[in-house]
Amino acid sequence: MKRCTLVVPDAGPFNSLWVADELELLLKLDMPIVVVDAVHDEMTSDPANYLKDREVLDFIANHQPPFVRVRTDIWMMESERRRRGEKPKRNAGELAIADFLSSEDGLKRYVRHGDPVLLLYEDRDVRVINKPPNMHLLSTVGLVKGLERLKMIPSADDVIRRMTHPTAPGRRPTDARVLTDLPDGTDEPAATGSSWTP
Repeated sequence: MKRCTLVVPDAGPFNSLWVADELELLLKLDMPIVVVDAVHDEMTSDPANYLKDREVLDFIANHQPPFVRVRTDIWMMESERRRRGEKPKRNAGELAIADFLSSEDGLKRYVRHGDPVLLLYEDRDVRVINKPPNMHLLSTVGLVKGLERLKMIPSADDVIRRMTHPTAPGRRPTDARVLTDLPDGTDEPAATGSSWTP
């Protein structure tokens, strides 16, 4: 089995791990982490006013590598529209992610043909149309459950509890996450074989 490149097409995993004060778990994977510009901007758009935006922005900036921020044509066009004072498209983020996953200039630029890709997601709205045989699907819950099985964290349930019932400094009850794939999460290997374990 080959190692995966991690792609995050959804802000959910970052948001949930931040709420639990566990962003560092992403570094335990010891693999390149590709963050699409639409997701990066969604998570970090107002660092002056939001602790989460500031801490996620600093976390990514302070860990280069493994993080790689990638640009998409759709998101660059939407950013230009915003600069001109025009209203952005409602589904611009989803379009940017779909474009990245399917276009020649997107995912294929960062992962060699046939090499496994680990898609870490949380939002059920993330759609993988015609899932390629080299794509491994993993949810945030699946990630922490796997890290517990490998004895890399003492308790997945403790992390999940802190995601759904925030206790870390600066987290409010309104930051609580709603995780729809409990109790086990999703951990669906690529058809061609894949391994995301360290």
